[in-house]
Amino acid sequence: MESIIEGLAQYGPLGLWTASLLWMNWQQRKENKEDEQRAAEALKYHQEQIAEKLLKQEMMLEKAIEKIDGGLAAMREKYAEDRILRMKDNK
Repeated sequence: MESIIEGLAQYGPLGLWTASLLWMNWQQRKENKEDEQRAAEALKYHQEQIAEKLLKQEMMLEKAIEKIDGGLAAMREKYAEDRILRMKDNK
């Protein structure tokens, strides 16, 4: 890039103006690439955080479902026992 600028400088003000435009364009592209890279890294970080939180939520939901199922099974057993006791008392 610098050799191009030096070559354009020999054409006087118009060459220097063209060189300055090329330089600014190159700098802007460089900054845009850096911005895109930072944005991609931020996006990746946030996606990883979301995935971790979803996995955590999934595990918590599975535990809650297991506890609910256990509670329902215990209640069914209790009601069955109560029903058997009532049937024995009625005889």
